[in-house]
Amino acid sequence: MCIHYVFIINSLQLNYCVAWLVICTFPFLCRNFLTQLRYVDEGIKEVEKVIREYYGDDGKTTFLMTSDHGMTDWGSHGSGDDHETQTPYVVWGAGINTIYNGGTSDPATLSMSLDHRLDLNQADLAPLMSTILSIPVPVNSIGEVRIELLNMTLSNKALAVYSNSRQLAAQYNKKRLDIETDAISYIYQPYNPLTRDKYDEIISFTEKLVLEENFEQLILFSEEIIRLSLAGLRYYHNYYQGPLLILVTLSFMGWIAYLLKIVLTQKINVDPGSPNFKRTLRFYGVPVTELLNIIFSILCFTSFCIVCVQNLPMQYYVYFLMPILLWWYALSPLHVWIKAIRKLKENKSTYTLFVEIISYIVGSFAMGLSFTYRWMLSIPLLGMAVWPFMSSSGKHLNKKLLPAWSCGCLALSIFSFMPVVGKNVYIELVVIAGLFWLAMIAIYTKSVLLNKRKDKDEYRREIILNIIQMVLLIISLQNIYVQSKRFDNGTPVSTWYQIIAWFIAVLCFIIPVTFSRRLICRLFALNTSILNFYLLLSVSHEGLFMVALILNIMSWIYIEFKLLRLKNVKIIECSFESEQDDKKGGFPVIERSINNEDFRRAFFFILYIILAFFGTGNIASLNSFEVRWVTCFITSFHPFVITTLILLKTLAPFLVVACGFRAVQCLTKAPVGYLNIVVLMYSNIMGIHLLYKVKNTGSWLEIGTSISHYVIVQVITLFIVLINQIARLMTDFSSYSFVKRLLKTRKKYE
Repeated sequence: MCIHYVFIINSLQLNYCVAWLVICTFPFLCRNFLTQLRYVDEGIKEVEKVIREYYGDDGKTTFLMTSDHGMTDWGSHGSGDDHETQTPYVVWGAGINTIYNGGTSDPATLSMSLDHRLDLNQADLAPLMSTILSIPVPVNSIGEVRIELLNMTLSNKALAVYSNSRQLAAQYNKKRLDIETDAISYIYQPYNPLTRDKYDEIISFTEKLVLEENFEQLILFSEEIIRLSLAGLRYYHNYYQGPLLILVTLSFMGWIAYLLKIVLTQKINVDPGSPNFKRTLRFYGVPVTELLNIIFSILCFTSFCIVCVQNLPMQYYVYFLMPILLWWYALSPLHVWIKAIRKLKENKSTYTLFVEIISYIVGSFAMGLSFTYRWMLSIPLLGMAVWPFMSSSGKHLNKKLLPAWSCGCLALSIFSFMPVVGKNVYIELVVIAGLFWLAMIAIYTKSVLLNKRKDKDEYRREIILNIIQMVLLIISLQNIYVQSKRFDNGTPVSTWYQIIAWFIAVLCFIIPVTFSRRLICRLFALNTSILNFYLLLSVSHEGLFMVALILNIMSWIYIEFKLLRLKNVKIIECSFESEQDDKKGGFPVIERSINNEDFRRAFFFILYIILAFFGTGNIASLNSFEVRWVTCFITSFHPFVITTLILLKTLAPFLVVACGFRAVQCLTKAPVGYLNIVVLMYSNIMGIHLLYKVKNTGSWLEIGTSISHYVIVQVITLFIVLINQIARLMTDFSSYSFVKRLLKTRKKYE
């Protein structure tokens, strides 16, 4: 048992490390768990006995037992659950009053005694201990002393509350002076309930009450000072929050405008140096470009002065100047925007364009909300389901494809309402997902590949490889089921089955590159391998989600192919051709201009990316993963191996989405760089929303999750670039072609 002793003046602090280790080590309510808790209780009892005997049981010792946080029944303490944030404290001894509160009702603690319960905030313990020890309250404490707990005379209680109020009032006054001293007087907004004059007045009045020994009034007045001081501290702590949020929002909007300018420049082919525009752009005889430069220069100078005069930290120069510089750069030159507006006026489908813009903005905000409420993903998915029926594109799609697409989108939306994948195991759902995909491979092999086997040897090779993948998937399903049942029955997990799982996992990364680069063949191979590996790490309905995601993306690819309206071309004939192959074949690599359909494709892509993660989980679910996830591979505790497997499982849906998007790019010849710019625009719209969701109060989970969501949105574009490069490698590389080139090069040098 680990006990640390820390002496502070005449207080003895004991830190029971074993109490923290117990629930992390042993399952909830098991024999070892209960034994260790009894051991801790006996230890506390023994410590009390020793201390009382040492001081001769003089009745001058106060005992306080508490904890900094609680835990769930599976050993987690970072999710903000009541079991983690509500912790008991037990205080007894000298100076402590016995609480009688038999009327308290709390359904969560019916089994506990409520007769002596008084709830307080964790910060309130600091002034309580200071009062018991007769020392000043810590300078930065924001706790309130609770006189109900004190067994003292009225005068001592009043002086304790008075001391607490003066400490908080001094802390408030220091914070107020920090802001008020350097603030510009005509824009400064003081905290009206406790201005400088009111502060001086209440301090004088409380000192008068102390001299008059009017203790009842002193208690009431001091409690009001505490309330006002705490509210004032929050006000001045967040004094610049509003202006900073506005400035950052303007920066986001300026950045989006700049990105849109880049896209418009490529779309309408504007020459920034065109002399014609420079001659015509005038405002009351003054060139608009010069007028724009003058306005933004004045704004920059004014912002610089505002920050400098108030002696604000250096980073405030960035906050104030960034939106001005971004908008300056976004609006210059004005030629692009003027020509874009003219093009828009000439466009007869302005109403349709307006509806599309509103839909993308609403969809982006829905995706931002999905970080907190997963079911919000169903809104853009519903929009995707009805899109072909509301758009002119629907007339180019056959009647079988339309309902398949809509049903796929609705099926995906169902998963956003389902529970997060955690410790509940439904291994039958994993097996069903695998069997369903086996049926899909069999149908694809029979209806597509077998009909082509007489044309080329390439198809015969792919039929054999498909059969190998089917056999591996069957072995994996048998492995998953047997290992799960062994674990449930308490039977040791088979080491041979784990070796087979590792062998299959390695083959899953190798087999896809042995297929040809024909688009459909390579995609089916990649999706089968990714799904096989994913199922080995699945315990519940996430396998079905993965199958639904793959089928929906395959439907999207087929829709994009149909919308191209290519005559005498079948999708089975399309390939993942790299730029090097095009150059070798004598074809110039020409990048077409971006169009409205590319905005839709980019929106679908980023929605699939968000769905790939939040479809079955969230950030907290990664923090509290279930050991059953890795049973097929490992059962002993190897944190690096387990972490790698969990990260690969998390990455698997993203690879499916990225490979599908790579197929869409190859079919539509979409400009990849500009698509990434459009994705960045959508992520910044989400960023504006999530910026206002960042919290600085609440549980660890609430604060950490809000920050994590904001950071994820900011780095999502970098992640997309990385995942797209991995997808390009997985779709473009062919081991068969590589070996042929290698042998040809070898013959050349022999």
